[in-house]
Amino acid sequence: MKRCLLIAISILFISNILWAGTNSISGYVVDGKTGETIIGVNIVVNSTTRGAATDGNGYFVIPSLQPGNYILNFMHIAYEKKSLAVQLIEKSLVLDDVALTLKVIELQNVSIVAEKSEIADLSIETGHRVITSEAIRRIPVSRNDIFRAIKYLPGVEGVDPISPLYAVRGGDTGENLILLDGVPIYNPYHYVNSSGLFNIYAIKNVELMVGGFGVEYGGRNSSVLYITTREGNNQQLHGEISPSTTHTKGVIDFPIGKNATMMISGRWHYDLFSRFLFDAPSYFYDMNASLFWKLGSRHRLTFRYFHSYDKLDFKSETYFNYIGNTIDTDLFDNYDFKMKTKWRNQAVSTVIKSILSPNIYWQTRMFYTAFRANNLSLIDYEYTDDENRKTKLYMETDIHGKIRDVGLKSKMDIHFFKWNQLKIGGEWNSYRFENDVLLNGFSEGKILRKPNLLSGFLEDKIDLGFLSLRPGIRVSRFSTQKKWNQEIRANAAYQLTSKIKLKAAWGKYLQYIVSINTQEYELSQFLDNYYPLEHQLPSTSIQSILGIEADLNKDIQLSLDLYHKNIKRTYSYDYNASQLEAESFLEKLREGKGESYGLELLVKGCWENTSGWISYGFSKSTRQFPHIMNGKSYRFDYDRPHTFKAIINHEINPNLEFSGAVRILSGVPKTLETSYSNYYYYDPVSNQIAEFPQVVTPVKNNIRLPYYFRLDLGVKKLLRNGFGADLAKYLGADRAFLNVSFGNVLFFVQRNVWFYINLEEKLYGLGTNYFPELSFGYSIQF
Repeated sequence: MKRCLLIAISILFISNILWAGTNSISGYVVDGKTGETIIGVNIVVNSTTRGAATDGNGYFVIPSLQPGNYILNFMHIAYEKKSLAVQLIEKSLVLDDVALTLKVIELQNVSIVAEKSEIADLSIETGHRVITSEAIRRIPVSRNDIFRAIKYLPGVEGVDPISPLYAVRGGDTGENLILLDGVPIYNPYHYVNSSGLFNIYAIKNVELMVGGFGVEYGGRNSSVLYITTREGNNQQLHGEISPSTTHTKGVIDFPIGKNATMMISGRWHYDLFSRFLFDAPSYFYDMNASLFWKLGSRHRLTFRYFHSYDKLDFKSETYFNYIGNTIDTDLFDNYDFKMKTKWRNQAVSTVIKSILSPNIYWQTRMFYTAFRANNLSLIDYEYTDDENRKTKLYMETDIHGKIRDVGLKSKMDIHFFKWNQLKIGGEWNSYRFENDVLLNGFSEGKILRKPNLLSGFLEDKIDLGFLSLRPGIRVSRFSTQKKWNQEIRANAAYQLTSKIKLKAAWGKYLQYIVSINTQEYELSQFLDNYYPLEHQLPSTSIQSILGIEADLNKDIQLSLDLYHKNIKRTYSYDYNASQLEAESFLEKLREGKGESYGLELLVKGCWENTSGWISYGFSKSTRQFPHIMNGKSYRFDYDRPHTFKAIINHEINPNLEFSGAVRILSGVPKTLETSYSNYYYYDPVSNQIAEFPQVVTPVKNNIRLPYYFRLDLGVKKLLRNGFGADLAKYLGADRAFLNVSFGNVLFFVQRNVWFYINLEEKLYGLGTNYFPELSFGYSIQF
């Protein structure tokens, strides 16, 4: 079977390579002012139905043309139409960069969800969301942060109110692949303010594939978040700076000669409000730098560097004193909660993109990415009841982790006929993992792993007009395992009517690197502790998706997705396994299974001066592990049956706009403890005894928290006078805006419970929204 499949693939590839020499016209389309490539430009051959669209690289190919004279029309909603006369004589015609002029619009609505993709074909993808950087800026209290913004999309849920981690369609947080310009970034979050590492001023596009993604992307079971940075302005100096009460950030880009562009961006976060209110002297910084170099009309070279650093030191005295005074209780007088962490991220990459022929586009990426963290959390609580009986809870976790990933990825896009496109490529990754988990000062044992991963993929898209098919296969081998694994995936789209399209996807997904979940042992979740599977089989899921998309009118679109995820194999780390049960770190990984299914309804678009989206989601997710409830099924930790989300932006005039965001979510399951049992560890080498409490309940996740409800508002105003306008004038800037956000508007009437404390058969609910979130600052553009 494998031999027949290999022969069929070889015949398909070789025959199509030969056909790839047919007559075609290709080239890049760029912004005439900045020189940046433009995605989603439609190119139509005049007086015919032939055409193409620019891909994520701004590149297009119109294959299978006869020699002759043609007029090409270039069209994009944000640019003036351009017509270009060309003469096709030889088989290969690569045009010089085609520059388009930006439209001048007096009153411009901005669609919050973009319609064009950098990395995927939206005509066939299911569950694919695209958000522009401008759209993220317009979401109130997102603080221009990607990870705050995507939680307003259907199918994406936060794991707790103050964590940047997210779960997708019933999956675990460690099942999300996050790529910065194609480079995997591990834990791309800032601990200090629960946000992402990426400066929105340097971002061009954000895309999230929540299921059904093609074989080019592997190693994760739930989603792919692809973040693309800007190339920079190759015409003149351009930049933007934004000081505020919580942070200062900015970007500057400029040309270097005629063919190169440099961009540098950075942020420094200090949050004066939190420092004063919570007595948390914490900070972070991050920076991006890129050099884009055009080598003739056929080749492009890009160097990118990324670095970030976090330092957090949080103690609970100030916070809990406020809560105690608010609800008039001394319950928290003997409660001590501490978080102390240091972590850093670093990534370096080089990307080469080449037009080997008008029909063959090749790109290769070499990268180094690394992450390291020391994450300490402490809960120390003592309670004395009316009969002078003391109850003491002490739990300390100190988790150390290091990840290094050196990789190489190369792929080719080959356009054969107007109805066919082949994608073929391969990847190599060399990893280094160091893990150490300390419970109450006792080490679980430091481990070091150095696996390699080799993988290849082949995908063929067949477009018959009313029907599109995209089958693909991915093969991979982890160095700790001898077996090569196959992942077969397929997508299909059927144009039912001119306004209605049906979509479907099915696929197998494998993951060799799992996250050690610490939800029951750390009060808040801020990072995924990744660990490579050594002799275990990879995590596996089988996903099936059915979808429908409809244009309600020219400006409003509706989509409905039905999905089912059969989680055939997943892993959990059993912190409570004694040394008699498991002598090594590896033996505490428990294999299980699960299921997730649901539906997602999304309406997006604009109406007059209002734009945004509204979504509803229904979902169910369960898990089964032998060491939990004797293998019985239970509700998964991130299961939210019902979700309602809305983002609305209303433009009063070009100088003033208002925005609002609403989230109404079912509460997540939690385990309400009925008692505790102490576990003891003895280390004969150090002669130490460690103990920690284990929750004892007959049912895991035996309660569900109340509904979560949150309303946020924002205002953006162009400044014509005052300090901001004077500052912009002094700096020689073009414009200055005042940005004001009022988060958690209903803080005085709505308490979103985070967790319960059970004392003397009475529940005390603790929330996170006791305070409003007020932020204001300037945005100065030059």
